[in-house]
Amino acid sequence: MGEPDRHERSQRHLVGSNATDAAGRTLTDITIDLLFVGTLSANAFEMGLLNTLGSLAFVFASIPAGHLVDKYTALRLLRIGLGGKLVVLGCLTILASSGMLTIAMGMLLCTLLGICNVFSETAQTSAVPLLIGDDSESRTARISKLIARLGAADQSMTVIIPALAGTGFTLFGAPVLLSVAVALCVLAFMMAWRVRTYREEQIAAEDRANSVISDSMLAGLKYLFTNRQLAATTVAVALSNLGLAIGSSVEAILVINDLGFGEFGFGLYASIAGIGGLVGALLATKIVDKFSSPRLFLWTGTTQILLALMMLGAAFTNEMWSIVLLGTQALGWGSITLIFNISASSWLVEITPENILGRVLSARRLITFGAVPVGSLFGGALGTVMGTPAALVAWVAASMLAVLSFVILQEPSKR
Repeated sequence: MGEPDRHERSQRHLVGSNATDAAGRTLTDITIDLLFVGTLSANAFEMGLLNTLGSLAFVFASIPAGHLVDKYTALRLLRIGLGGKLVVLGCLTILASSGMLTIAMGMLLCTLLGICNVFSETAQTSAVPLLIGDDSESRTARISKLIARLGAADQSMTVIIPALAGTGFTLFGAPVLLSVAVALCVLAFMMAWRVRTYREEQIAAEDRANSVISDSMLAGLKYLFTNRQLAATTVAVALSNLGLAIGSSVEAILVINDLGFGEFGFGLYASIAGIGGLVGALLATKIVDKFSSPRLFLWTGTTQILLALMMLGAAFTNEMWSIVLLGTQALGWGSITLIFNISASSWLVEITPENILGRVLSARRLITFGAVPVGSLFGGALGTVMGTPAALVAWVAASMLAVLSFVILQEPSKR
């Protein structure tokens, strides 16, 4: 068996590790919520604090994670991140099984778990170009395809696992589900350990020789905003996430109260969105082969505007058309958003020097995910003061600004 076979196996191991890690992460998140509310009787303030600590863990760990990924190689940090997660999950499982878990102790462990997730997720994407040979004529396309496979695997797990977790918690309880999450983490770690790259221990000497980027922790932020393409995609994704967060803060109110479809209707809406995500996961690897990342990014960004307009239109029409618009929007948004994010990530990996890829990825994630809590707060406040339609208009406006900023900020030759 030749060299290409070995690296194809490594790609499969990375995708498998990503999928099992995503399954374990999703199962853990749902189990923790159910455990805190159902077993530990946490109140709304304590649940809010739990979510805040998770966000703070991401904010504070993101930049250091990218720096360490570049310094010590992506695969090494991936294994460390998964190993740390395994230890924390093991402690959480033992405490939950023995009945010794308290809310304060659970918050501490969940914060540590969030930090481990930042390291492992940053390392997973940073490892992609290391699995693609330099002599490949289709290196760019193969990078995009592998990122699409990672995104599809992640999306599939985040749709499948929630459908099973609620029933599993009722039948078996939190300790059993956390034990399953530990087993999934072990499997992810074992597959990550088997990944072999073209540059196992260090980035190629020519990359270091040609690099003009410093080794500082903030080099990723500096590079991100000195490269017009990276700046354009980062601002566009941040505005898209801002709009989605604004819309998410009022969509339940729109479906349940304003349109009168109730909790059942909202559950159906969420299920259709999940199906849309699975459709996007199935189509992603095929679509990235046919379109360049910039073209795909622009096309999916424009489609997001139309889908946001459908949600807005549902608030001003009759019941039948509301159902049609909401169903189409839910199905389309799940798939289009996945492809939108995959195209942005693929383009970033394609044009970023490997020796600062981890820092650029972490800097971009900090900005794009940092827009989410801002959008949630703004959307909630706007919806409360001016009504649900006003928040939906803001969602449409943010989606339009995302596409407009992408077109304006690019270099003229790339437009």
